[in-house]
Amino acid sequence: MKYLIVNADDFGLTKGVNKGVVECYKNGILRSTSIMCNMPYAHEALEIKELCPDLGFGIHITLDAGKPLSSPEKVNTLVDERGYFKRGFPHSLDDADVDQIRIEIEEQIKKAFSLGVTITHMDSHHHAQSHPKVIDVFIEMAHKYNLPVRSTPLDREIIIKAGLKTVDNFIYNFYDEGVKKENLLSILGSLEEGITEIMSHPAYVDDELMNISSYNTKREIERTILTDKDVLQFILDNNILLANYSILK
Repeated sequence: MKYLIVNADDFGLTKGVNKGVVECYKNGILRSTSIMCNMPYAHEALEIKELCPDLGFGIHITLDAGKPLSSPEKVNTLVDERGYFKRGFPHSLDDADVDQIRIEIEEQIKKAFSLGVTITHMDSHHHAQSHPKVIDVFIEMAHKYNLPVRSTPLDREIIIKAGLKTVDNFIYNFYDEGVKKENLLSILGSLEEGITEIMSHPAYVDDELMNISSYNTKREIERTILTDKDVLQFILDNNILLANYSILK
């Protein structure tokens, strides 16, 4: 059997991102998203869960965008002089203190569980989990909170060895230059048996998103492709079952 998790990263970043998640759930193939718990619209999770009852919510651990949930003095090696996360991953974490990374990751996890939705998994912004200073803490927290995780080519072997639940296949090339309908159909046509995740970033692009994210206009194109009637029909014709990470719990 072929199970497909299409996950929308960056929930909570802007209202336009959240609106795009709803659109791709209601009229498309999206059944999973992950929350940037330090962003201003993370609190909309419960409201959107009521609109999208089968939508799974993960935690999008964020260590290089916005401000930490921890007080800056507790994570001073992670932030700049303004109290924002240092930018420029992966080098932004080269001088980070591992104990401070642990403090902030756990704060984000606690925030996610406080939002009133069932948390299905953990992943990370810019795949921060793969950084040498993050991976052990990421694994530790996934075990502590009994959460499946996304595994990428950079960390899959480590995550499997650690005994964490993860998908069989992770597809990351429906992104940037890969955001084309024919590319997504090709990906769907080559799905292997088991559970596959496709990473996505759909949104309604507004001024707020343009101002804070360099990956912006492609998000609108992602949204239109994920709701395209030909894509929907391909899923039906090929008996692909749409799912979220709760299938792994």
